[in-house]
Order: sequence, then structure tokens, then C-alpha cells
Amino acid sequence: MLEDSFARPVTSLRVQVNTTCNFKCFFCHMEGTGIQANQMSADEILRIIRVASRLGVNKVKFTGGEPTLRSDIVEIVRNTRSLVSGEISMTTNGTRLKTLAPQLKAAGLDRINISMHSIDPSGFEFITGVDALDNVVEGIKAAQEAGLNPVKVNFVALHGINEDQIWKMIENSAEHNYTLQIIEYEVPRELENSEEYTKYHYPLEPLELELNKMAKKVEHNSLHDRPLFFIPVSGKTAKIEIVRPMHNYHFCDNCTRMRVTSLGELKPCLMRSDNYTSAFGPSRKKATDADIETAFVTATSKREPYWRKEEVNESQVLCNTS
Repeated sequence: MLEDSFARPVTSLRVQVNTTCNFKCFFCHMEGTGIQANQMSADEILRIIRVASRLGVNKVKFTGGEPTLRSDIVEIVRNTRSLVSGEISMTTNGTRLKTLAPQLKAAGLDRINISMHSIDPSGFEFITGVDALDNVVEGIKAAQEAGLNPVKVNFVALHGINEDQIWKMIENSAEHNYTLQIIEYEVPRELENSEEYTKYHYPLEPLELELNKMAKKVEHNSLHDRPLFFIPVSGKTAKIEIVRPMHNYHFCDNCTRMRVTSLGELKPCLMRSDNYTSAFGPSRKKATDADIETAFVTATSKREPYWRKEEVNESQVLCNTS
């Protein structure tokens, strides 16, 4: 098993299969990469996953861009299922799930994350640049009907744009039985004083404390030890997961993920762009599985927590250790 020098195992792989998208969300981190004209072939993706599985990786998540825009995405999922013993998931904007959800489930996809950053049509269009809220809602229903459960809905909280919809989203999650992931808008350290971050960052600490008091039960996601709150709402239960990485050393201490960019580069941390390792080395055509394995070992040696305990006020950790 791969383990970095901070005793953190690498057990999950986040694979960026493309950088193209039919949305234009202004805050999208694009997995820490830019838009690329090229992308890995299906065979290259599967080679990386095969080697990673031999090294102890048992979970794979496909991302983009928008992964469902790849015409071969169902086949990629199907072939991944034969390589990975654990969970296979995907993050998508949901617009193509009405057709693809049953196919993805049949291919071996276990569950799905669907981005819906506003429950208001005008707010949704402002964030994404497209009038597609109804399509996303249909995608959520299609994913549930296909059995891609638990369906998680990603909601990035943005000051002045959608923070007033948080409780509406919580009520909606209880009514429609999906897990709501409320995500903190994050940037690298060097952009914390930027105009955009200052304008749109909405702190989730107060909400996390409130949910902790209201919850009838609290569980923790193994990835980042993120809290999952079970909140009573009108006779039903809303499942709310808080993703709060900024200045949160506990989040980083429990990271088990390695990222793979659409160009086949191993990226140990979303927030850093100075420690890439090419999975294929200097020659993609001549690279052997042994070369890819060496690349994983090298990339793992570069893994280090982005936020450190000595840099963070203990009060900022909040419910993660409660």
C-alpha cells in the first residue's frame, strides 16, 4: 500500500477524464488544472487505474470538466469495475443523466455526485451560465431511479449569491432523499486576500456548529473525516455533509486521495501546482506498468498536508473532532 511520510495511505484515485464542460461556473477549480486540448485515451486511464489498484487503491472517482461529455465514459466505467474492488463514483453536473444513469449503473458505477449550486432558476443560470436547472433536477431523479445511491448533491456556498438558499436546500434534500454536500469555496493561500475570494467566501463554521446541535446523529466520511449530520426536517431526515477544507488541518490529516489530471499527471494536492509527476514518464508510448508504479511512489513521496496543525487555530476544526 502507498503511504506518504505523514502516515497517510493513498487508497482513492480522483481521475479527471476531460476538461471540457457545458457549464461555466465561475468558481470551478477544474481539479487544479486549466482547460486542455488533449486528454488521456481510455486505455491510458485504465492503465493508471490498474497499476493504482495493485498498489492498494480501491476507490475511484471520475471527474472533469464534465465526464459525461466523453463518448466512451460508460466503457471506461465498465472496464474500471473489473480493476477496482471498492467504490466507483462520479462527479457530474447531471445534465446527461436522464439517458446515461441506467447505463452507468449497469456498467458498474456505484454512486454519483451531482452539482446543483442553486435551487432558484435565475441564481442557477447566474452561477452556471446556462438555463439547465430542470435538467439537473431530472438528472438527480434519474440517478436515484437507476440506483446510484446515495446520490450526493454538491452545493458550493457563495456569499451574496446562494447562502440564503442553504436551508431551502436542506429542506429539499429531506424531501427528495439525497445527501446534500455543502462545500466551502476554497482557494490557495496566495489568493485568500483576492477580491473574488473576499467577495464570495461564505464561512461554514457557524452552520457546522448549528447542525451539530440539531443533529439526531453524526457520522463521519472516511475521506477527510468529514462530518455527516442527520437533521430532522418536517418529519423526515436531511443528510448534510460539510466539506470545509480552508485552514482545516484535520481535513488534510485524513486525506487518502491522489488526483490524476486529464493529461496523465499525478497531482498529490488540489491546492498545489508545483509537485506534479507524469504517470507515464518522458515517453507515453514506451511507458511500462513499472514506470507508472514508480511514478505513483514518487508522487506519494511529494504528498504533504496543505494545512498544518501548527498553522491553524484549534477553534477552526470544530465538529470534525467532536
